[in-house]
Amino acid sequence: MTNSKFNYAVGTLLILVGIAVPSLTLIKVLRGELPIAIRQQLLAGATIFKIGLIIFGGFFLARGRFSLFKLEKRPIEPLPDSNGKVTIVILATILFTSAVLRLYGLNNGLWFDEILTYVNFANTPFGEIITTFHSQNNHLLYSLLAHGSFLIFGESAWALRLPAVLFGVASIWAVYLLGRQVSTTRESLLSAALLAFSYHHIWFSQNARGYTGLLFWTILSSWLFVRCLSGSQSRIWLLYAISATLGVYTNMTMLFVIIGHFIIYLLTLVTCRKDLWPERWTGFYLGFCLTGFLTFQFYSLILPQVFGNVSETGGAVAVWRNPVWTLLEFVKGLEVGFMGATSVIVGLFIIGMGIKSYVREKPMMIQLLFIPVIVGAVITICMGHHLWPRFFFFSLGFVVLVVIRGIFVAGDIISRLLRIEPKQSGFIGASLCVGVIVISSFSIPGVYSPKQDFIGALSFVEKHKKPGDKVAAVGMAMLPYTQYLKTGWETVETIETLDSIRAGSKRTWLIYTVPIHLQSFYPEILNNISEEFEVIKQFHGTLGGGTIFVCRTDNLAS
Repeated sequence: MTNSKFNYAVGTLLILVGIAVPSLTLIKVLRGELPIAIRQQLLAGATIFKIGLIIFGGFFLARGRFSLFKLEKRPIEPLPDSNGKVTIVILATILFTSAVLRLYGLNNGLWFDEILTYVNFANTPFGEIITTFHSQNNHLLYSLLAHGSFLIFGESAWALRLPAVLFGVASIWAVYLLGRQVSTTRESLLSAALLAFSYHHIWFSQNARGYTGLLFWTILSSWLFVRCLSGSQSRIWLLYAISATLGVYTNMTMLFVIIGHFIIYLLTLVTCRKDLWPERWTGFYLGFCLTGFLTFQFYSLILPQVFGNVSETGGAVAVWRNPVWTLLEFVKGLEVGFMGATSVIVGLFIIGMGIKSYVREKPMMIQLLFIPVIVGAVITICMGHHLWPRFFFFSLGFVVLVVIRGIFVAGDIISRLLRIEPKQSGFIGASLCVGVIVISSFSIPGVYSPKQDFIGALSFVEKHKKPGDKVAAVGMAMLPYTQYLKTGWETVETIETLDSIRAGSKRTWLIYTVPIHLQSFYPEILNNISEEFEVIKQFHGTLGGGTIFVCRTDNLAS
């Protein structure tokens, strides 16, 4: 079958399905009976999905008639030359080591958001995952992959986290690709190595959420984007649209990256307006417009639900909306990863030198680093959404490349000060990079501690409670202990409930976590805890502010 006939056949089929299949039938095929609570939203989503099929069918029909939609036959430009087999061996070693570091300790206890993913999303059938969006915690592509992991390996913490590990290792490979495009092979390998031994990258690679997936799609789409602008090729724009769409389907903050790319694309159109660039609009149609349509189609089934939840803030915790708090948490994270405030100061200086170098040689790298972050921060603040540091994890790949460049610049400065031959400056820079990687690796053992030690607190309470004692959970501790660990403990949402529990027991144990959240939602209960309960033990974890507090008090009548 020729390409033209194939396009007509696919286009016709999509249009017929869009017209002929009833919305109710489509939803029943995907998830069986319709829940009454979201019945109308599901039917509306199915209708939107069918409209998208019709439009997409029209796209295939048009491909045979309009050159605008045809893919070019010219070959894709190869990557810059490297050292061949040596480079492959080094990169393979880095990737293998990174996989080992991320698989080790993968079955440690889950933290709150992971438990939310486990209970509400990964355990549900595929059809229900793609047609339900009652919370922004549902990172759709990750939920699908986690469910698939459960089907293959069975339900466990490590199976839930396995997609994050795979995305994490893949993002290291993607950093190497991007580095090869904007710098040297040596800098690319060292950047990949620094990411492989990064505390934060390992932490997120063992976090059953879509953030390492978001990082991977961000770096991959950015690499494709840079290649497109250096020599526009429609096939690469098509790959860009696919990767960008999968990024949005993984996590909606990928939209910040795409908006950043579009701004850079417009700037390029302006600066190159007098240049000979016959395919200047290929990126607009085949890159950004196709990304927009594919994203629309991927989300179409849940679009009515998305609009109902798009303003969700995860709770009215005022401090989490404060950019100053976000900045301070970011600095604390740097101190963990590089062991101390002095290292942070030196690191910021190195980043500054790396930025200066890229501004001079590859200014687009700095645009890729800062524009999506600024766009994301502005949009998030304007929406009144929580501004968590993890929202900007997608920029880590660019930061690593800038750091490595900055270290090489520092090596050049040291060489000049010591009057070392210019040929040796590269060796000094590479040695400094290895030193930074070693320093970063010193912090890795701490990453294998529990993110939130719900299980440790459970074991402690079960060991020390006596007959007649009652145990209750409050706030963000309720879901983990009732729906995940299934302890049968009481839950407390009002001070009256707490008083009732205390009145019917000899002693009352109370477990809570994330005091900031408790203060915002249950201030009366937190005040009561402070006045009448004793903190018996604290179970610390690697999640900032995620300590589990085990408290106890005697009967009210005693």
